[in-house]
Order: sequence, then C-alpha cells, then structure tokens
Amino acid sequence: MQTRPIAPADIPLLAPIFVDVFNAAPWHDGWTLEVAIERLDVLAANPNFRGFAIWEESTPLGFVMGARERWSDGWFFFLREMCVARSRQGEGIGRRLMEATCDELREEGISSINLQTGAAAPAHQFYAKLGFSEMPLITMGRLLNP
Repeated sequence: MQTRPIAPADIPLLAPIFVDVFNAAPWHDGWTLEVAIERLDVLAANPNFRGFAIWEESTPLGFVMGARERWSDGWFFFLREMCVARSRQGEGIGRRLMEATCDELREEGISSINLQTGAAAPAHQFYAKLGFSEMPLITMGRLLNP
C-alpha cells in the first residue's frame, strides 16, 4: 500500500468510495456519483487544499481531504472528508492513512487537525483511538429554504 497526495485526476476514482461509504449505514446520505464528484472537486479547488489517498497498486482504498487554515498561533488542518472502502474497513487502512496524513502535515508545519463528527457515529470512536479529543464547540446551522 502507498499513500500519496491527491491529484485532480484521482477524484473520479475516489468518488465511488465516498458514495458507497456515505450511502450505507449509519449515514444513508443519498449521494449520486455526479454530486459526490462535484463536492470533492470543490474541496480540491481550495487553494489551501490537502488531500491524501491510500492505494493498493492502482486501486484506491481510501482518502482524506481538507484544507490548511490560519489561526492566531499557526496553521491547522480542517479535515472535511475521510473514508475507507467498506470492503476493506477493519484492516487498519484508515489508521495507516491518518498516520501518513499526520506525518505529511507535521512536515508542513501544521500544528493540529480539527474535524467534526457525530457523538454516536462510528467515526467518533475511530478518531478517539487515534488520539483525537473532543473540543468544547457546538455546530450550528440554519435552513435557508425550510
């Protein structure tokens, strides 16, 4: 397995993983491939984008996408999307991907990684096992077209 930065040409290969993972339990999001590609393309268009995918030969197994953001005391990475192919979950691929991501970001001078996940989501336990801790923040939203 090899982890490398995501190139724009990788997105159509990564999007099917995203659709398969997030259309399944517990999320049941309802993504189409076209809309998933659009979302990932938009994330990758950020000038501070950082993304890494883990590959087995020419087959993508998972990816991390986000962006560097400036804060008063330095740069942090806001992780927007992370997933591993459902057929390969439980093999340590996600841990390996996140460790490689942390190593790359550390070399760039990034001081921390921040993300949002649900308290009851399986991702919460995954990130906690990797040393992520809860922060005293609340996510708020407002529907514009109820």
